[in-house]
Order: sequence, then C-alpha cells, then structure tokens
Amino acid sequence: MRDVDEYIRQGRNDPSSPEQMAEHPYDFVSLPDRPAVAEPVYHDRYHPDRLSGKLTLTYRIESPLHVGSGVFETAEQCGLQGGQEPVRGIVRRCGAPVLPGSSWKGAVRARFEAITRSRLALVSTFSREQGWKVPAVLQDGGRRDVDVKITDSRVTTALKALRSVSEGSSRLSPAESLFGCMGYRGRVGPQDGTIEGESAKEPLSVPPLDGPQMHRLAVPGHAVSRNGRLEISEVEGRKFYYDGDLVASRIVGDGRYAKEASELIDVVAPGGSITIVIRLDSLSEPELGALLVAAGYGSGVGVVRFGGYKSAGLGKVKLEQVQSEVWRGVDSRGWKRSKPEQIDLDDLVSSATQQLIDGTALAELHTITTRRR
Repeated sequence: MRDVDEYIRQGRNDPSSPEQMAEHPYDFVSLPDRPAVAEPVYHDRYHPDRLSGKLTLTYRIESPLHVGSGVFETAEQCGLQGGQEPVRGIVRRCGAPVLPGSSWKGAVRARFEAITRSRLALVSTFSREQGWKVPAVLQDGGRRDVDVKITDSRVTTALKALRSVSEGSSRLSPAESLFGCMGYRGRVGPQDGTIEGESAKEPLSVPPLDGPQMHRLAVPGHAVSRNGRLEISEVEGRKFYYDGDLVASRIVGDGRYAKEASELIDVVAPGGSITIVIRLDSLSEPELGALLVAAGYGSGVGVVRFGGYKSAGLGKVKLEQVQSEVWRGVDSRGWKRSKPEQIDLDDLVSSATQQLIDGTALAELHTITTRRR
C-alpha cells in the first residue's frame, strides 16, 4: 500500500486527499520479490487426495452491474427510458442479462493472484501518456507526450507471466497452476452466471472510462524522467478500487479545455442475485480454500466487484451462499460416484490461510476495497 508521507516528501499529490481519492479511487496490494511456487496438476488422472466436482455460488448485487457487450444500443433497444439515446449495452443470453464465466474468472483470479504471491496474468511495461496528465515533478520539461517505461525487475522478470508452460512446468505460481497459462489448461471452469432481479428502468450516467496511466504505478522517488521518457524502477503493486457511492461524471481535459463528461450505460439494478456454477478439477484443500476467499467467502476478504466502471462504484457484490458437490480422487468419475463429500468451508479457508494465502496481502486487499472514498 502507498506511503502517503513519502508522496508528500517527493512532491507528488497526496493520495489520501479527498480530491485524489475521488479522482483516483484506488490503492495497491504490495508485490512479492518473487512468486510462490506450485506444481502443475494435469488432467490425465484422478488424484486420490484432491477434490473435483462443482461449487454453486450465489451473490447479492449491491450496486449497479455493467458487463459490457462492446456494442452501443439505443435506450429503447435495452428496454430503458430514453428512446433513441445511445447507450452502452450489456451481455445478454436470450434477452436476459448474464455474468459471463470469463468475467467472474478474471475478477477472482486477480484477487487470487494478489493473496497467493502469484505471477501477474496481465503485464504491460510501456505506454505513451499525454503530458498534461503527468505531474510536473515527473516531467522533463514541457508538456508533450511522455513515454513511460517500467524497469522494475519484479514486473519485467520475476512476476512476468509465463509465455508457455514449457518455460518452467515445475515452477508455476499458484494462480497459474489453478487457473491455467499458455499451453496448460487450468482446473477451474466457471459457467455463465444467471442473474435474477428487477431490470433497470433508465440508463445510468457514469464517468467515461480513462486509459490506465502508468506513471501512477511509480513508488515516490523511483521514477526518473530523461529525454521525454519516464522510467519507473519500482511499482507500487496490484491495483484495487476503494468502496464508495456511485459517481455520475468527471472532469476531463486541462485548463480552459476542462469540462464535465459522462456517458450512459445499461446496467443490472442492485438488489438482484447472480448464481454461477464453477467446475473444479483436482483441487487441493488449500487451493479450494484460497479460491473461496478470492471469490468473497468469509470475513476480512474485502469487497468483490464484477464488470466495468469499478472506479465509479459499480459491480459491488456480496457472496451469500456456497453449495459444494465434490468428490475425492476416483470417486469423481461419473459411473463410480458415491455421495458427495461433506466439506467444512471454514476448515478449507483455515488450511489455505496456513499454507497458501499471504496474510499481509489479504489484509491489504481488505483494507483497500472496504475503504470509503
């Protein structure tokens, strides 16, 4: 997490000020120097000490949910008030909104990576930013476009995602072992989640999305500007958003060109529920416990969000029910199944806390995602 005093000493904006918390409502879970190590578990056999089957998770939707379809529609086409007003649509199946399994998996994997000292699934080390968005203390004169390059060896080497399992099948990180990587199929398979509840009546106004600004990843004092390039030698960590009320617009542009901007989107209204079935293949008890924590089970696990516009307060959910139907070892085979094994979810979480979860990272995740902006 960020050191506020160091930001002030280095001439950076105070990230705890109301203005900064409103404009940049996030903080960072610290990165490890090197990833934890996990063995690959292949699908060629049933492992006698591992659990397979399915979880059925039910979430309550606590703030509007938008999983974008990538298509603009009219408000009328979305079943909303507003006639021909253009609206960003949401993913639907047979006319009903759904939570794609990939959306659940992406959100839960990011949390799982953070709390298990895993590699970063998505890594970008270079960007070009508009000069006016970069603080003066990080500029090398002028306000022209700035190239930003990350040189932190954790991001470029140690925690960089494997390009293929052949790079080191015996040194996967926990998230890669569970969720998969190039050339290696993971052991968690979510179906599309079904959504029940009232539909929104009108489009929701939200701030337009802004591209990630890489300079904001820099630890104060670890960014140097030379010849129009900003080099970051140490990054803060993995970004997660604060909690807070909905935001309807934001100021874009600089100086006399600044203006208030917003856009309209279709959403699933709060108060409904999401039910999603997760296929499990050969998970150890600590893996299943850590997966439950990443999915939002238990206390001290922070706020889970799905979909887009998280920075505007959207996508907040609460895990309300977990149903398990799992078997151990060869009992996973359909023709030789006994009754499902009775598992204690809290025992699984305890096992994960002792063997797999980084307690400091989990505490940071909880603190950040429950902090009110």
